Amino acid sequence: MIKHLFKLVWNRRRANFLMIMAIFFSFLVLFGTISVLVSSWKNYKQPLGFEPERIWYVNIQHFQTPKDEVRVVSEQLVRRLQTLPEIEQVALASGNSAYSGWSNMSGLTHGNLQRGINAVTIQAGDFKKTMNLNLVEGRWFQAGDEFSNKKPIVVTQNVKEFFFGNEPVAGKKLKSGDDEFTVIGVVDAYRTRGELNSDVGTFMRISSLADTSRLVENTLYLRMKPGITSGFEEKLLKEAGAVATGWKLDVKPMEVMRSSYLKENLTPLVVFAIICAFLILNVALGIFGVLWYNINKRYSEIGLRRALGATANQIYRQFLGEILVLATLGLVLGSFFAIQFVLLDVMGMQPEVYYYALAISIVVIYLLVIVCAFQPSRQAAAIHPAIALHEE
Repeated sequence: MIKHLFKLVWNRRRANFLMIMAIFFSFLVLFGTISVLVSSWKNYKQPLGFEPERIWYVNIQHFQTPKDEVRVVSEQLVRRLQTLPEIEQVALASGNSAYSGWSNMSGLTHGNLQRGINAVTIQAGDFKKTMNLNLVEGRWFQAGDEFSNKKPIVVTQNVKEFFFGNEPVAGKKLKSGDDEFTVIGVVDAYRTRGELNSDVGTFMRISSLADTSRLVENTLYLRMKPGITSGFEEKLLKEAGAVATGWKLDVKPMEVMRSSYLKENLTPLVVFAIICAFLILNVALGIFGVLWYNINKRYSEIGLRRALGATANQIYRQFLGEILVLATLGLVLGSFFAIQFVLLDVMGMQPEVYYYALAISIVVIYLLVIVCAFQPSRQAAAIHPAIALHEE
């Protein structure tokens, strides 16, 4: 039966070629779209490490202020903001947070293992309480760590697992160039690229504003008390301006930044999904057209087969089988190119994402052709042999 179906498809190869190509291209677009969706969904399900609600992100521009004065004024500014009753916690740290669009990658090594990790530098205030980070192992920074020769760092759980597996991590060493860090603690997560992007891990280090070998970080993180609205921004700028005269502060609630981030990252997904839906619709219409054409073109053949004893169910399975053979040929060709995505890591995703996308795309295409072929095949099966032969 299967051999006969392939023979029928081969005999009409010119007529079926465009349909196979339509299924092939639709499969590739569907595979790419589902790969991105699966990857984004897997990333979204991973813990972010903090809640953006009640966090305000303040970018500071020092302009031409001398460096020594920047260090003094930054410390005064943090202390001043900590006294405001509307603010729960304050921290001064590097600006590479989630939704900021900034990145600060450092290569860490341990033995033969090497990985690019987000580096966050904390210079003042309590970053752990401000971001409400969850410490799962070891300890957080304490007074004096900023001057320690051991260069203590806190890493996220995925960094620990990559370098040390399930071993206790306190006291372990990680290198970055000529610097050697000592791991003192682990937080469950702190993602600096947002929930839709992959998490490469983060390590946090601490430095002093008095350390002239390092630049002063220019981002304040404020944890606001519950119920504080954007109306507080005017008072915040006034209080900050009294200390940091001539500086410019750009205040953004992280929830607003998150909304912009999601809009920016979801828009391409929606566009791809629309294009994919359009192609699938074309394939569906094409399948309908091919089947209707075949039925009308092969009216006498159907009548003759029925007259020779073929049942309606056999006619139905023949037409359904032919369209499944067409789909299989398109999918085999499409799967060959899809597997290259896995082998060459074209889109920089985990292999399992490609496998999920491949399986889902194959199932979707088969379901599509079965649904589209259902009614035309039934109509072919309902042709009465006497009427068909009489019209012929």
